[in-house]
Amino acid sequence: MRLISVEEKTGTNKVIINADQISSVFEDVGLVKVRMSCGQLVSTKFTSINSAVDYILRAPSYSYVTGG
Repeated sequence: MRLISVEEKTGTNKVIINADQISSVFEDVGLVKVRMSCGQLVSTKFTSINSAVDYILRAPSYSYVTGG
């Protein structure tokens, strides 16, 4: 399992997703979306499919850090 952080299209909310569970990356009416194997869609701020795939392949794994 490799968890990565992806910023949603609206706002600055980040979603942590399991990169191993991505089933497709596609463009829909100008938005680049990531479909997970469970069927959930994530609309992203990526401007192209190529940039999304490049990021997914190179993104550092997410690590949870506590404040204390």
